[in-house]
Amino acid sequence: MRLRFFLTVLMFLASWAGILRAQQQDRKSELESNIKRIEEEIAFTSKLISETRESRTLTLGELQILNARINRQEALVATLRRQIKLLDDQIRKSENELRQLNSELQNLRDEYAKMIYFAYKNRKSYSKLVFLFSASDFNQAYQRLKYFQQYAAFRQGQITRIEETQKKIDTQREKLVSERTEKQSLFEAERKAQVSLNTEKSKKDQAVKQLSQKEKQLRQSLREKEKEAQKLQRAIEKIINEEIRAARERKGEKDASRDRLMELTPEERIISDNFAQNRGRLPWPTERGVIASRFGEQPHPVLKKVTIKNNGVDIATAPGSEARSVFDGVVVSITPISNTNQAVIIRHGDFFTVYSNLEEVYVKRGDPVKTKEIIGLIHTDKKEAKTEVHFELWKGRQIQDPAGWLAR
Repeated sequence: MRLRFFLTVLMFLASWAGILRAQQQDRKSELESNIKRIEEEIAFTSKLISETRESRTLTLGELQILNARINRQEALVATLRRQIKLLDDQIRKSENELRQLNSELQNLRDEYAKMIYFAYKNRKSYSKLVFLFSASDFNQAYQRLKYFQQYAAFRQGQITRIEETQKKIDTQREKLVSERTEKQSLFEAERKAQVSLNTEKSKKDQAVKQLSQKEKQLRQSLREKEKEAQKLQRAIEKIINEEIRAARERKGEKDASRDRLMELTPEERIISDNFAQNRGRLPWPTERGVIASRFGEQPHPVLKKVTIKNNGVDIATAPGSEARSVFDGVVVSITPISNTNQAVIIRHGDFFTVYSNLEEVYVKRGDPVKTKEIIGLIHTDKKEAKTEVHFELWKGRQIQDPAGWLAR
């Protein structure tokens, strides 16, 4: 019973060690994937900044993209540091395994040396044949013969175990050398990323200083944007209230003022549930882009003691880019915000997504749309030298942070 229990414990520990190794490998793969994705985002922001600088005039749009690149550089440094820490753990584990293997090899060699010494010391005491023929009967002679065979097999087994252990040690040493080389490479990558980050922060400080001299223009631009944001919010709230009222009228309800979600048809409920289940996995509203302005209240990037409020996220992208639906739904509104800014609102059951700053719109009210279907051309502000789509996400009357819903 004790032996069975001991074997069960060993099997459990071996299984658990295998699980931990698999989890560690998964974590390493995830970090490598994150590093690759972040580096691609940094390269894209660099492309956007170079396009912005063609105007030869520093703009707020360039500063926002620069902030986005700093954010990505900080994420890259943090991810590299996590990967270095993970590799440190692997190296410590490899060193422990190597010490255990060396100890095991030494024990095997000591046991084999004792065995050889004993055989050498007693080589003249008796011969195998004398030992066999001095047996009192055939059965005893057979047992003595088996002893010699087992002894020889044991010696050979010791040699085999010593050779196998030596091979494991050689493999472990190669692994350790590889891990230390990888760690050195990661340290160098982290150092370069940190230098690049410091450079970007220095550029940002210079940009802020330069833009501070245009305070009057920045305040005027901010007032215009606030007016557009308020107009958009009123349009969104109106559309959502109309959709909620229409849904309740279908159910025979007259009171549409209660702050709860609308009644859905079975088909709408499926879309709404599927939308909710895809939180964190929704495609971006443009094929490529970086978040230039995040959700919620935040300090103005230049103007001191000025707070801006964003009901969604502003995604900077390349000129000529198009906006696309993040999920299956129905277009419920096309709302003009300004001469060059139109907003499309799409309903997904209980959820609404808003795509603003569109120069052209390719859909109309009542159109069904599919995930990633193109809905309009994003406006490029030539004065600011930026192309940016404003994206919002609502659950009924409750506004959401879109960043938590979009795929990373």
